[in-house]
Amino acid sequence: MRNYSERRWIAAGLAVILLVATPLAALAQDAPSSEPSPEKLLREMSEELKSAKNFSFHAEINFDDVLISGQKLQYAGAVDVTVRRPNGLYVDYRDDVSAKRFWYDGKAGTLLDVVQAKYSQADLPGEIDAAMDQLQKRYDLTLPLANLISSDLFEMIDEHVLAWGYIGVHDVEGAPAHHLAITGQNADLQVWIQKDGRPVPLKFVVTYKNSPSAPQYEAVLMDWDLEAKVAANTFASALPEGAQKIEFLVVEGSK
Repeated sequence: MRNYSERRWIAAGLAVILLVATPLAALAQDAPSSEPSPEKLLREMSEELKSAKNFSFHAEINFDDVLISGQKLQYAGAVDVTVRRPNGLYVDYRDDVSAKRFWYDGKAGTLLDVVQAKYSQADLPGEIDAAMDQLQKRYDLTLPLANLISSDLFEMIDEHVLAWGYIGVHDVEGAPAHHLAITGQNADLQVWIQKDGRPVPLKFVVTYKNSPSAPQYEAVLMDWDLEAKVAANTFASALPEGAQKIEFLVVEGSK
């Protein structure tokens, strides 16, 4: 069985942390001053998600895989995420080649490979941010759209990005959205934030421009519920009968 940190599972994590930016000219330096500030819009979106104690959303995902020949193949997937701050998380992910579920209850994390009926468990810190940090550092595991789950998405982006651009108001599945562009050295990020109503993200596109054939990862987000009523057993692992337990692979030198 492959390590649970296999490429497609990691690819499903919104790789904002890869946007290590270099000083670039402002993307919209000649834009009218009346245009919204992309930093302000992103901060408002981050604060909206941070203030939500219980929330859930659905995402439709497309991502590229590059063959040795250089040809890009596109795969499709979907994920449902439920969050209870500060210590509850459930992720149900599936795509054309895999399916996985993850439960976190403030004490432990359980990752199930639905196709192979194998699972791993690990003790984790008592808050979501610390738990995700340990998953990444100790087990090389990044959850799908993990940055949306963190308590401060803006800081995670702003720490690495020096160039921003406001592109305009564009459509996402029939809804008007502020379209932002963030340029980095290794990857470019586009974000669409809902214009009317609460400023939730409606779409992300990451372009890994320095990788062969510049593969992309796209997520369209919908069904936002920022006041979700979450059942108490949502974050308790529900393993199929006969599932085989295996150990997480630990990153060499991690603590």
